[in-house]
Amino acid sequence: MFPSSSRRSGRLRSSASASAGRPFAPVLCALAGLVMTALLPATPALAQEGWLEVEVATVGVDLNTGAPLALVHEGWDEVLPIWIGNNEAEAIIRVLRDEAFPRPLTHDLMASVLRTLEVELAEVRIHDLRDGTYIGSLHLREAGRDELREVDARPSDGLALAVRTGARIRVARHLLAGIPDVDFVSTERNRAIARMRGVTVAEPGTQDREDWGIPEDRDGVVVLHMGVGMGTRGLETGDLITSVDGNDIEGALDFINAMRAASDDATVPVRVLRNGQEEEVQIPGRRSPGRVG
Repeated sequence: MFPSSSRRSGRLRSSASASAGRPFAPVLCALAGLVMTALLPATPALAQEGWLEVEVATVGVDLNTGAPLALVHEGWDEVLPIWIGNNEAEAIIRVLRDEAFPRPLTHDLMASVLRTLEVELAEVRIHDLRDGTYIGSLHLREAGRDELREVDARPSDGLALAVRTGARIRVARHLLAGIPDVDFVSTERNRAIARMRGVTVAEPGTQDREDWGIPEDRDGVVVLHMGVGMGTRGLETGDLITSVDGNDIEGALDFINAMRAASDDATVPVRVLRNGQEEEVQIPGRRSPGRVG
């Protein structure tokens, strides 16, 4: 998953309310089967044009609202959460789980119509944010024609179609500059991932332990990604967080509960294991609410 070199960034449903103090075990259980691999590799040419080619990494839950969201990224250092509806979340999850239905559902029908008419969904673009809503489009290629036709579409529908057709997904780079400060929980490649106060962590797998030198007998969560400014507060990608505010951490659920128990305004002391040494650092108070797309 992560190349073995010195420290640097590696690769980043439920409609019920997730209010403070509510246990999140049911959420984790509901998400336990969600796994998604890359649709297409990113290419340098696309990145230079102001676009970032991404993959649908996972579908998760916004811990503050209970709303489903999809995470798209081209590495954990560039992550964009896209809020989606319950229907679109279910449509994506069904593909991830390879579930077959006797009759085509809405996005299956749309994909079938495109194939029947010999129209290729070449790519899905997420290109703007207007009044708190992400704006996207489908780019279609008809048989025998080189030029693409653009169709206005909700990003959530575009993502649901992309996972069915293998279409390329591109995000305008300027959207990454205003990523909302959102807390979420999800799964990727059969492991729980959580984000709290701008810090994205996961339960370390075998590759993580090899890449970051994490002993097999040490529990905790490994830092995958940090929001803007977090690197100046002492945290580093690859740190193993072993305790939060004096509470031992064995997995993502422990990290969520310990962070939610702390005051939003207060800094939270955490113990980390880095290069075989224990250190204490501070996670700052919550930022002002971010934009919701």
